[in-house]
Amino acid sequence: MNKWFQELEDLFRNGVSEESKIFANRYAKKARGFINKTMKGIDKEAGETREMAGSFFRLLEHELRLNDRTDPPSKEEVKAAVEQLKDVGRFSVFVTAVILPGGVISLVGLEMLARKYDIEFSFIPSAFRKQNNDIEEEPDSGNLPDRN
Repeated sequence: MNKWFQELEDLFRNGVSEESKIFANRYAKKARGFINKTMKGIDKEAGETREMAGSFFRLLEHELRLNDRTDPPSKEEVKAAVEQLKDVGRFSVFVTAVILPGGVISLVGLEMLARKYDIEFSFIPSAFRKQNNDIEEEPDSGNLPDRN
């Protein structure tokens, strides 16, 4: 901490050195470049989000068959369609995490942490989650060789 005060005192007494000006100029240029890159990324992400929102609405319209019916969808249909839309987002995170080294371990860790604190949260799509009643009801497909 004393070194910082000494450097600050030196700055006030002697002014800004040429070396410090060069460093500050380089730093400012790099910072401006990073800010510009970030702003371009945010702009691109906003466009992609608008496009994805349109896709979600089209998917929701398709799931609920809104063009083919005159009666409004039931609460159960809307709930199922919203869950399917959530699975689209979960699947993108799931696939990304599975590809990355250690991603599966991270997903399992997040799931365990959420369960420990009784949080209704999952990045794993519903098709990949085990359901107790699904295990008993699934018929043998016959495509896999018998291991007996």
